[in-house]
Amino acid sequence: MTEVSLFILVGAISIVAAAMMLLSENAVHSALFLILTMGCIAFMFLLLDAAFLFLVQIVVYAGAIMVLFLFVIMLLGAERVGATPQTRFRWMTPAATGLSLAFLAVIALALAQGQIDRQPVPPSQPLLRAAHFAPDVGPVDVYANGELLAEGLSYGSATRFVTLPPGEYNVALFAAGTQDALLAGAVTLEAGQTGTIIAYPDGTGTALTIIPDDVSTVPERSARLLLFNAYPDAPAVDLVDLGSELAAAPPRVLEAGIPLGGLAPARILPENTDLSTWAFTEADRPAAVLFRLNTPIFDVKRDTTKLLVLARRSAEDAQAFTLPLVSAAQPAFGSPVAVGQLLFTDYMLPMQMVGVLLLVAMIGAIVLTHQPGERRLTRQERRRRVSRPLTSVIAAQTGRDVTKADSNGGSAVELPDTVEEPAGR
Repeated sequence: MTEVSLFILVGAISIVAAAMMLLSENAVHSALFLILTMGCIAFMFLLLDAAFLFLVQIVVYAGAIMVLFLFVIMLLGAERVGATPQTRFRWMTPAATGLSLAFLAVIALALAQGQIDRQPVPPSQPLLRAAHFAPDVGPVDVYANGELLAEGLSYGSATRFVTLPPGEYNVALFAAGTQDALLAGAVTLEAGQTGTIIAYPDGTGTALTIIPDDVSTVPERSARLLLFNAYPDAPAVDLVDLGSELAAAPPRVLEAGIPLGGLAPARILPENTDLSTWAFTEADRPAAVLFRLNTPIFDVKRDTTKLLVLARRSAEDAQAFTLPLVSAAQPAFGSPVAVGQLLFTDYMLPMQMVGVLLLVAMIGAIVLTHQPGERRLTRQERRRRVSRPLTSVIAAQTGRDVTKADSNGGSAVELPDTVEEPAGR
C-alpha cells in the first residue's frame, strides 16, 4: 500500500512538472521543471528496485544533460526570449499543434480498433543441452523427436544450450555416424525450463536423466553451485571441506550421501569463494578422497550457475574427475548487465534514434534562441564629429591659439573638425 501511495504521489508531481515545463514562458523555469520531472522518474526506478537506473537517471539526465541545457540557455540568453515578442518561426506553433493532434488521433484510432492491448508476456522457450558421461559408450549422436541436437558427442563433454518449443520429446542416443540406438527416453519440457540431459552408468547399464539447471537471478556478487553424481564405483559420495593441512580439525561435510544419479541441492556461494580445500569423498569411507576442486576452473565467478559432474575418467580408468558446466545466470532487473543486454539487443535502434533526437533538439534550441548581432560599422560611419572643435581643446590645454601664425613667422595649423575613431573601438 505504501508503494502504491508513493507511486500516485510521485506520478502526480511528475505530470504537473511536465505540464509546467511546457507552459512556462521562461526557458530557465522550463529547464528546472524538466529536472523535477526527471527526478520523479528516477524515484519510480527506485520503487522498482532498479538502483542502477535510478543513479543513471540522476547523474546522467538530471545532472549532466540538464547542466548542458542550462549552459546553452544562459549562454544564448534564452531566459529573456519570453519577455519580448518573437517575430521569427511563427509557423512552428501551429505546426507543433497539428502534429500533436495527429499523434493523438492515431493513438485514439488504434485504441478504438483494439490494436493496442496489454498482451501477457510469453514465457521463454525451454533450453536443453546434452552431456555424455557413460564410459562404456563411445561418441554418440543425440536426437530429440528425430531432430539432431548433437553430432559426435564424445565422453566427458557437453553441448551448448538449444532452444526447443515446449512439449514432449523422445530423446535418443545413437552411436556416432550410425543408426544403432543405444539409449532412449521421454522428457517433458515446460516453458522457461532449462535442463541438461545426462547419460551416465547406473550399475546395470546406461541411464538417461534430465536435471534442471537453475539459471535464475542470484544475489549480488554471488554464484550458484550444483552437484551431480555420475561416479559408478561408489554407492554415494560426500562433498567435504578438508580445511588446511596444518589444522588438526576434521573435515567438514558440506553435502552428505549424494547417490549415483542424484543431484544435490543448489548452493549460493559468494564471489571468489575458495574451493581449493573442497573435495569429493566416498560416503562410507571419508578418508577416500575421489577428487579435489583445487584447480582454477572451479573458481566461483559472479552471476553464473556451475554444474559439477563427478564421473569416472574412462571405462578403463576408475579414477574420478569433475567437469564444470557453466551457464550464465539471469541478471537482476535494473542491473548494469541487464540494462546493457537490453540496450545492445532489443533497444539498440530506439537508443540511437533517441540520441539523434537529442542532438536535433539541441541544435533547434540554439537556432531558436540565437539573437542576430549588431551590424559592423563602416569606416565612414566610424567618423564622428566632436562636440567641441579640436582647435579649442588644444588652445585650452596649451594656452595659445594654434590657428594663428606664431611670432617666428610660422604658418597656422589647419586641423579637421572631425576625428576618426580607432579601428578597435
